[in-house]
Amino acid sequence: MNEEEIPMTKQEILRVLDHILDPDLRNRSIVEMGFVKEEDIEVKEEEIQVFYTVGGPLCPYSAAVGIIIHHTLSEKFHKKIKVRMKAGHYQQDIVNQILEDESQFNEWFEKIKSQKLLEICLRA
Repeated sequence: MNEEEIPMTKQEILRVLDHILDPDLRNRSIVEMGFVKEEDIEVKEEEIQVFYTVGGPLCPYSAAVGIIIHHTLSEKFHKKIKVRMKAGHYQQDIVNQILEDESQFNEWFEKIKSQKLLEICLRA
């Protein structure tokens, strides 16, 4: 099965996201931690939308988690990806602004790569 044929189901998206480790703990995935659940995912023919949360209201990796989710799903599905932080985090508005603004997103993505956070948070 080539990449274009990968089914875009909520379960398959969760399987992909299960490879992203919590940046704080680094031994449990964001799915295992409950940061993304099946009801947080919306699948459309042309787009995947994911809402997520993080471990606590002061989590310093709040934007990084969303950026890594976006990157991982973009690489796997080659569709339009929309990632948003769920309500409840004190930086929700600023994080969602970063996730929506391409230049800010790209700037943060480069920081994440340079700090090796992408490698640290993705398991095989």
